[in-house]
Amino acid sequence: MFELGIKANQCLQHYQAVFSYQRELTNDIEAMDECIHQFLDQRPATKGLSGFDRASGLAAAPFWREAHIVKASTLSTLALSRILGHEGAISIDLLEHLAQFAPDNLRWAIRYSKLFTRIESLTWNSLRQRLEGDEWRIFVGVCDRLLAQLEPFDQIIHSAENQLAHLSLIETLSYLSVIAYEQLIPGAPTNSEANEWRVYSRIISNKLKSCNQSDFNLNEARLGQALKRHLSPIIFPSPAITDECRNNLEAIAVLIAATKERMDYEDSIDWFCFDPECRYQLKPGKSVIYNETENGHLAWQRTESKFQALWNYWMNRGMIEFIERGMEDIQIGSKENHELNVQAYIKAIRSELHLKEIFGLDDEIALPEGLSAKLFQALLSIELHSVFFQSAYIKPFQDYFASSGIVAKALSRLAFRGLVEGENRFPMTWSDEDAKVKRTTGWTVCDKYPKGSSLAAKAILKFWTSDLKELANGLKEQPKLPLPTLYERPFYKIGHYNFQFPWVVAQQNNLTAAVNNLRRIGARRSGQISETRRIEWRLANLLRKCGFAVEVGYQPERSNQEDSGEVDLICHCNGVILLIEVKSGYLRSTRHEVWLHQTNTLRKAARQLKRKKPAVLEALASDEQLRTRLGCNNVNTIEEFQAWIVDTSIECDQQKIDGFLVVSLEALQVILRDERQLLLPLDQLLEGMNDKLFPNGFCPKRFIEVVETGEIWKGLN
Repeated sequence: MFELGIKANQCLQHYQAVFSYQRELTNDIEAMDECIHQFLDQRPATKGLSGFDRASGLAAAPFWREAHIVKASTLSTLALSRILGHEGAISIDLLEHLAQFAPDNLRWAIRYSKLFTRIESLTWNSLRQRLEGDEWRIFVGVCDRLLAQLEPFDQIIHSAENQLAHLSLIETLSYLSVIAYEQLIPGAPTNSEANEWRVYSRIISNKLKSCNQSDFNLNEARLGQALKRHLSPIIFPSPAITDECRNNLEAIAVLIAATKERMDYEDSIDWFCFDPECRYQLKPGKSVIYNETENGHLAWQRTESKFQALWNYWMNRGMIEFIERGMEDIQIGSKENHELNVQAYIKAIRSELHLKEIFGLDDEIALPEGLSAKLFQALLSIELHSVFFQSAYIKPFQDYFASSGIVAKALSRLAFRGLVEGENRFPMTWSDEDAKVKRTTGWTVCDKYPKGSSLAAKAILKFWTSDLKELANGLKEQPKLPLPTLYERPFYKIGHYNFQFPWVVAQQNNLTAAVNNLRRIGARRSGQISETRRIEWRLANLLRKCGFAVEVGYQPERSNQEDSGEVDLICHCNGVILLIEVKSGYLRSTRHEVWLHQTNTLRKAARQLKRKKPAVLEALASDEQLRTRLGCNNVNTIEEFQAWIVDTSIECDQQKIDGFLVVSLEALQVILRDERQLLLPLDQLLEGMNDKLFPNGFCPKRFIEVVETGEIWKGLN
């Protein structure tokens, strides 16, 4: 007998009450979906209730025994996947029932939850023993095959990690840095730097989990000893590299290759779990998973094309702003570095515009410990670091490799050149915090601080730095803690030293790094709420410039049912009403992240619009002051009423969630500013192409048409 605890039973009573009330208003299917919405939105919200309590309570609801309701529900599979995420929250008897009467729903729930990857799960091991029939045999076989593909690489990784376990953190980073330069050889066989550094991030995070406190008690003597034993023999091989270094390098190379292969297979599992086009089979000589159509692949390609077009857009905006600020004829830095510094300056302006207009950033970023960093200075600093590492490390290394054909020799010549110039040109760089602050101070020069500010420099470094000791401690307490990637915070604090990897900083996308530093890693910063409000106000101002009257943060009167909630934006122009729900997040890179965004943030947004749309219609009919502010004298003059989810992310642009269109805020910016031509690369832009969306002036109905059809993306490669 599957017994519920007191708190789980409390949740069950809540869901049963919601179901009973809703079925009288609609039907059993919509009543079940409403219960699931409540569950997904973490209701009941009574203090002391856990996710497990809610999952157990929902799983105990009688409607799961009604197969026709489960099959017809649009959310039953998602709810089951969330329930399966809580070990022991659902009875095996119910799962066996669903396996027989709603098998497709349960199979997708197992995929969404990745239950089959939890090999120690009693739920999965008990369920698979009870599953019957060929369809379930094939499904379980596919799950087993997908996991079996990981095993050889797990063994190699485990063996390599054991071989390298004696190395300290700094020694491990030394070897990683040497091998990283192999990816910088022109024509090196690699997917992309971003994918390669994702592998390095995994290796470093695994190392952090096994570090002890001595790894972080780094002083000059210990650092010197580590470099002398593990890095110098590779960079300055006289007479030859030591056997110890050679063996460690080989083990690191094996670890990198195995980790990369494992992560590629993890991506295949995510494809199986989260791509609706993915099908499976167990046939000799055939891949166990495949796409039924090319729709999913084409959609991913379209998203990549949009990313590229928007990269062009913001770079073009940055260049135009650079000229308008009167910077075109000003020498930036030394004469020999002027061209690279100009590129850095334009990119920093690009990122500043993007962060302010799309993510609501202000001129300063609030940091822990009472510090604050100037946004533009923080962005310019990392761009200058990038061009510095590119010109002083990567380009010379590539030139030396072209003449020698050997990575170690190229690194050796690079390091010798640094010694002659009195600079560190090792595969990784380091300095104590005070020296790093002093060096960065020169990049904070402005009207207020003509000689720069050490306090500003310290704040900038704080913004871009990961304290590896803090991360290691956090990982031991929470193994699934979200970690900064190598590029999101590309400076690494170990003891009193600040380390950088030139091979990362020289090539990273600093705009993505800044966005995810703020929005993914810094998701709980104190400034998030005010930034979200600024996103709404800045979009409102843009709409006003095009002729819309805009009401921000309107609160309809509470009806007999639940509160419909605050409406982000209500807009009116010439009989066209727009209802906009704004959602902000970070830049996602995996299928799983996109799926979570769709089923969490965007699902909630669609649910909010479903409540708010009738509430706004009612308010327009009853609230004369609202009509006056919107310039809508009579509701009978309304010709069109659209409700959109406006999202700071691009991944779900032009999709419909529960009937509501998702529009990228960046796309909306381009449309409202009528700057579609700026999506083109600079060489095409200079050809003087005229690609206006509103050649005869802004028209709200034309605006609706452009947004609804995704016209700005048509014709882009």
